[in-house]
Amino acid sequence: MSRNETAPYEVLKKEGSFEIRKYDTFFTVTAKESEIGETMGFNQLFSYISGENATHETIAMTVPVLNDLSEDHRTTEFVMPERFTKEGPLSPLNPGLGVHKYEKCLMASISFSGSIDAERIRSHKNQLVEWLATTEWEPTGRFLLARYNSPFSLPVFRTNEVLAVLKR
Repeated sequence: MSRNETAPYEVLKKEGSFEIRKYDTFFTVTAKESEIGETMGFNQLFSYISGENATHETIAMTVPVLNDLSEDHRTTEFVMPERFTKEGPLSPLNPGLGVHKYEKCLMASISFSGSIDAERIRSHKNQLVEWLATTEWEPTGRFLLARYNSPFSLPVFRTNEVLAVLKR
């Protein structure tokens, strides 16, 4: 997928394009968005990793870029490198950015390539929910979009996922 650092996880089950994963604790820095695909939040987050933080430190880009798909809480999130796991990420200077801690959790994923739009996201989310109904795992209702490639990548080479946070 990528040479960039990613949130640490272990695959517990794989079936075609579906996976059940056990994630270790990780942090994200978040920006609110009104629509998936907006660039304002991404640009604010890019400024944060480019040094617009408490110590003016440049932080390596990681993958995936996450989007919370909740209607009432849309965000764009950058996963922080593992070195920030114990003490949390550097404080953002931009008051519009926040920090989110993902505690150890289980997530289900469905992978797909290409461009994203609301219909493709909805379709893959529905496929993931249908697949989960055939397993022992149940979604909490929180879904994320994970994008692993630069927006300048050709769509055919892009890797995307819809993630479902699972009940314990």
